[in-house]
Amino acid sequence: MRRTSIIALAALGLFAAGIPTLGGSGEDPEGMITRAVSVIMDHSGDSKAALVEILDASLLILPKTVYAGKFRSRIESAKKESPETSLFSGKSYKDLTLAYRLVAAGEEFKFPNVVLKAAGEKTGIEKAVVYCQASIDSALSELRAGRRECAARHLVEFVLMVITPIQR
Repeated sequence: MRRTSIIALAALGLFAAGIPTLGGSGEDPEGMITRAVSVIMDHSGDSKAALVEILDASLLILPKTVYAGKFRSRIESAKKESPETSLFSGKSYKDLTLAYRLVAAGEEFKFPNVVLKAAGEKTGIEKAVVYCQASIDSALSELRAGRRECAARHLVEFVLMVITPIQR
């Protein structure tokens, strides 16, 4: 029987177990991301609101491209899920994976091998946490370097890493 490791849920607990609602109105994307990371490390607040804030930052930083409208539509659709549901719902997940494909040159979202190989092991969650932190760090680096499309990809990747269960 296949065991399902829910590293993403554990990562959600470790990363976003209570990220407070982040007020992003009029704020720069780097500030939004930086504050989200700070709150994630403190483990306090509303995790869905924090993940939505990261998605909002991705909308702010994506440059005008031929697919920017489709990206915005997918992200907004994922965020529209009712308060009773979460970003874990099938429709939201599908919208997020389609948005990821737009900013990743058509590539599908996949867990990195280093995380998949460790799924179910004691170090699996630790590797997922390290990878997620690296995604956020990469997003900030890309944003500072003016590579806004890459930064948006890393942000959506982070959210998908947090909400996606891994099967071993």
